[in-house]
Amino acid sequence: MNFTSEQLRFASIPGHTIRADFAGGGLSSDLGPLLLRGVDRQIGLTERINAAVVDTRHASYITHSQYDLLAQRIYQIWCGYEDGNDSNCLRHDPMFKLGTGRLPFDADTALASAATMSRFEHAASSKDIYRFSQALVEQFVAGFACPPSNLVLDLDHSEDAAYAQQPLAFYNHFYQSTCYLPLMIFDGQSGALVAAVLRPGKRPTGAENAMIMRRVLTLIRRHFPNTHILVRGDGHFSGPEMMAMIDTMPNTDFIFGFPGNAKLQELAEPAKQRACDLWASVQTQDVVPQAVRLFDEFPYTARSWPKAWRVLLKAEVMALGENPRFVVTSLVGLDAGTLYEDIYCARGQAENFIKYLKGDLAADRTSCTSFLANCMRLLLHAAAYVLHQTAHPGVATYRAVASATINSHRQVVQDRRPGPAKQAARHVTSAQRLPGKTFAAYAR
Repeated sequence: MNFTSEQLRFASIPGHTIRADFAGGGLSSDLGPLLLRGVDRQIGLTERINAAVVDTRHASYITHSQYDLLAQRIYQIWCGYEDGNDSNCLRHDPMFKLGTGRLPFDADTALASAATMSRFEHAASSKDIYRFSQALVEQFVAGFACPPSNLVLDLDHSEDAAYAQQPLAFYNHFYQSTCYLPLMIFDGQSGALVAAVLRPGKRPTGAENAMIMRRVLTLIRRHFPNTHILVRGDGHFSGPEMMAMIDTMPNTDFIFGFPGNAKLQELAEPAKQRACDLWASVQTQDVVPQAVRLFDEFPYTARSWPKAWRVLLKAEVMALGENPRFVVTSLVGLDAGTLYEDIYCARGQAENFIKYLKGDLAADRTSCTSFLANCMRLLLHAAAYVLHQTAHPGVATYRAVASATINSHRQVVQDRRPGPAKQAARHVTSAQRLPGKTFAAYAR
């Protein structure tokens, strides 16, 4: 049976006819690629990455340039299509075609398929991954109009759970899962991503942390020789290798969490006793505080340390008992309470940045069959985060949007929400923003 499509005619108004046409034309629910293309052309992110990654394909068989593959994949990730299989549907989407500079309704200008994307990710070599990582650090540096007076680099590892037989995914007892343990480095004052390094699921050694940070700091120092840099992290990074490496670099300091030991507990005993006495005295007040805390400091030299460092103590007592914490730092000139509460505790905001990267941009989708391909995936998601950080001021016109998540910005730009299943899968509760101050007053 043949059907003939006809237009519906309605009552006209003077000078106009009213018709209903169900053909629809070219439709898309994604405005994001057009915004991202404009931002990308301004900062040159995809161009920088394309120059870093070597295209080893034979020129006679290339339909999609490497630049187009990078742009398509990064834009798809930002728009909420983190699966490579999404390319099969989006390769004909007019907005994604326009985002990569192609004609929207030309059948011959279809974008790359999922199979092409998979081959692209798996073709990356270790040198490509290294140069890609360098390109991200260079992009971070290029984001400054002039050298800053100070930088705060927040370091943190994050669980990247593996559910199959991904190479180098190991069981991690702390997270109780088989996972990767990537290292994320952010600018602690702006949230800009500096580097993302995929690594095996085992706990990193101090030498490994120092090796990565030496390369990052050396690259930044090449452009910012006079900038004061503070490296900040939890107890994972308080190894002698990391502290000794930072100590050799000019105008660079560190502040790390530090696990306690018998000697430190002995040195902290007087302050802890004073905190217990203070807790006992406040029990007679009408309003009993949830906790009392005192701060102290003392020089300490571990057996593996080349010199004595300044160790800070937070002696806290709560209803549940004592909660002492130690921090080691090379900073001078500020009291222990200011260093702990205003500088060290501000590193908690990095956990929110990681949640945005993993929750809203699905950076933990490392399910490739090779470790290098998974490294490439993490870097592509990191590039999408960089684009978001650059586009953020233009999107965040209103204060409510400026303080929202990546997913909220995406909804504002594209005026759509993900389906119930994806929305539930990508929902992340952000940690409470911790108080922090501009670091300029603390630089030595």
